[in-house]
Amino acid sequence: MNDKLHGFILSISDYKEADCMMQVISKEYGMLTLIGKSSKKISSKNHFMPLCSYEFIIDYKDNKNIYTVHGSKLLNSYYENDDLMYMSFKNIIVELTLKYKEFVDYESLMFVFEKMNKENRYLLGSMYLSYLIKNFGITPYVDGCVICNRKQVVSLSNKNGGFVCNDHLSGLEPLQVDHLKKFRLVIKGSFEHYDILKDFDYDLKDFGMLCDFMIDNTGVNLKSYNFYKTL
Repeated sequence: MNDKLHGFILSISDYKEADCMMQVISKEYGMLTLIGKSSKKISSKNHFMPLCSYEFIIDYKDNKNIYTVHGSKLLNSYYENDDLMYMSFKNIIVELTLKYKEFVDYESLMFVFEKMNKENRYLLGSMYLSYLIKNFGITPYVDGCVICNRKQVVSLSNKNGGFVCNDHLSGLEPLQVDHLKKFRLVIKGSFEHYDILKDFDYDLKDFGMLCDFMIDNTGVNLKSYNFYKTL
């Protein structure tokens, strides 16, 4: 009874006439669906926003995934309604979390959101993708050519699952050494190496290499990523 949890709202949809249904990743119980009773009423004390963290009160039971919220307190808001670029990028992280929800946890997601407004979004997004890629079990080979193990690599083959040398380029576009280096670093690293990785200037190209690798090796379409590239 009256179990407290720390949760981050990934998405909100209408539910019945005055309620809402929320997809939430929680620190204590992982992914949950929460129902906010009467949250759409103007007079309600419980109004919820996506991309915000809350302390929720629910009655938790094992083997149950949908819960009614009995109380809540806003902890932090990461919602950006005046910066389309930031909001769109955050939506990529949210879509990744929802589509690969069995491979994510609250702490990793919050690590990204708590730093994103002030620090390099492309580095943080790349680290989150690297974390998902490794948890998914599709870690690319980055210690040499994935085909012959030659150390002088010139590109990344999503199809073959790693770096390739000039002899096995097979029509791929050669990549700059700097992008290959940053790709290798973020694949080899983890969130605990953030203070080292933040010295490298990750950009959209770096993030895109990881995103494309994830998409090509899982077959999942990321609408938010496709939209972001048009901005």
